[in-house]
Order: sequence, then C-alpha cells, then structure tokens
Amino acid sequence: MATDINLTLIIVLIVMAIALAFSIGSNDETLAAMVGAGVLKFKIALIVGGAAIGSGMILFSGGFVPETVGRSLLGEGLESKYTNIMLLAVLISSITWLVIGSFAGIPLSSTHSLIGSIVGVVIVYAIFQGGVDLNNAFNYDKLRDVVLSWFISPLSGLLITYVLFKISAKLFLSRLRGLNQIEKSEKSFKWLLFIAVIFAEIWVGANSGEALGILLGLRENNSITNGQYLFFAIFCGIFAFLGIYFAARYVIRNLASYMIDTRPSEGFIIQISSAIILMIATLLALPISHSHVIVFCIIGLSLAQKKEIDYRGLGKMGLYWVLTFPIAAFLAGFLYFIFSSFGLS
Repeated sequence: MATDINLTLIIVLIVMAIALAFSIGSNDETLAAMVGAGVLKFKIALIVGGAAIGSGMILFSGGFVPETVGRSLLGEGLESKYTNIMLLAVLISSITWLVIGSFAGIPLSSTHSLIGSIVGVVIVYAIFQGGVDLNNAFNYDKLRDVVLSWFISPLSGLLITYVLFKISAKLFLSRLRGLNQIEKSEKSFKWLLFIAVIFAEIWVGANSGEALGILLGLRENNSITNGQYLFFAIFCGIFAFLGIYFAARYVIRNLASYMIDTRPSEGFIIQISSAIILMIATLLALPISHSHVIVFCIIGLSLAQKKEIDYRGLGKMGLYWVLTFPIAAFLAGFLYFIFSSFGLS
C-alpha cells in the first residue's frame, strides 16, 4: 500500500513538473519585440521561439540551474532527506502563490517563488523533524549567491542596455541622415533582432530550472533513474515549446501590439542585453528572473533616451518582488508542517 502511494506521488510530481515547464513557456514574452517588428509571420515566430526555449531547457538539463534548484542549495547530508512530500509542498506553494499573483494582476517571479518554497520547507524540516541543524541545512554560500543575483542581474541589465544604446547612438544611429537611411538601418536591425531573440530564448530555457530542479530532486532521492530524468527533461522542453505555441501567443500578441512603434534597433539592444545576463547567470548556475531583467533593460533604455519612468509603478512592482520569497517560504513551510502532522514527511 505504501509503495502504491509513493508511486502515485512520484507520478503526480512528474506531471506537475512538466506542467510547470508548460507554464514557463506560456508566460514567456521574449518574442513580443520580434513579432511587433514584423520580422516573421506570427505562427512561424512561435515555432522558432518555442524550439529555442525547449532546446535551451534540454541542453542545460544536465546541471547548471537545475542542479542549484534540485540539490546545491541544500546543506551537507540533507540531499538524501529531500523527500517527495517536501517536493510536493514546494510545488504546491510556488504554484499557489503564482496563481494568486496572476489573478491579482501582480507580476511575480516563478524562480523567487520556488527558491523561497524550498527554503521554507527545509527550515520546517530542520526544526520539527530533527537530525539536521539549521546551521548546516543550507549551502549558505550558494543561497547567498542566488539571492544576490536577483538584485545584481536586473541592475546589470539596466546598465548594459544604457551603455549599449549610448554606444550605438554615438557610433552609428546619430550618423544616419534622412528617413531613407533610418528605414534601411532599421530593416537591417530586424534580422539582428531575430538573432538576439532566438539567442535570448535559448538562455531563457536554460535558466528556467524550476521544473527540471524538481525532477533532479526526484533523481537525487532515487525515485527516478538518471535515464528517466533525461527522458522527462526532454518532455519538459517539449511542453515549454507547447506553452509558447498554444498559450503564450496571447501574451505575445498583446505585448506586440504595444511595441509596433518600437524600433527594431531598440528591441535588439534590450534583447541582447537580457540574453547576456541570462547566459552569465546560467553558466554560474544562478536561477534569476527573466521578466525582472527585461523590465530593467527597458528602464535602462528609457534612461538612455531620457524618457519618463513610472517610479511609483516600479516601486510597487519591486515590493511584490521582495515579498515573493518570504511569502512562498511561509506557504511551503506551513504546507509541509501540515503534511508532517499527518505522518507524511
């Protein structure tokens, strides 16, 4: 009976992880700039972008961000105690908070939510289950690096975008004379934008380790084999593609309608800046929020162009970003406490 329950739980966790991969694709807005610029037909853009994000997720499934989410954040000896019930509490908590945020119209980070949930579960486990000292419950060096990256990555996106625009304006854009030269230049930037978007999508997939982190956790506690992990990782990549093609089209089309007047050169600078940040974070195995980086890249462009910025709206958004981690930690910890109270741990 216990074996059947555990098998059912493993299946539920795998399905939820794959569903999380679908939601990552469905909430991705990277293609909006390219669609708004009319570089490709809409359906072709969805297929190309979906293939890029799925490829990035699969190619980097062997380590990097999934390794951080699924194992590296945990302290010595805790990896083997990362039970399926703990994983279930983490998934329910992060998904619940994201759903609440969506209905409330609050832009939240799935990365912050999942990491916060892991922290909440581990704290409750260390306090109430025993056998693990809180001083050794986490890899505090890695946790510190992850949290710092959440602040450094958006600010870096702002700075890189600002500098790139200033350089391009001084060396190239300011030398264009007449409408014809500007239009020819922007046509060339359309294809540079295409390359930048695909490059960015690959690194969005590579850095989106939430779903794969759950699967890696299952592998670490021997619920699934390494071969099964790789098999389900491919499924996650496929479902991230399906998320873009079937669900993200609405977000992309809506955002693209607001970006028709955005120059391809501006879109290129924003996308290449965010892609650079995502690439560096991924290679350092640091899970960051792509949407946060994009927002600050847009702010960097606005500052470079001396455009007005909605600081009040930005402050409100920042508040929710900061609250996501502790709220997700509380929800996950509370859920795990309830589960353990019924003998499920």
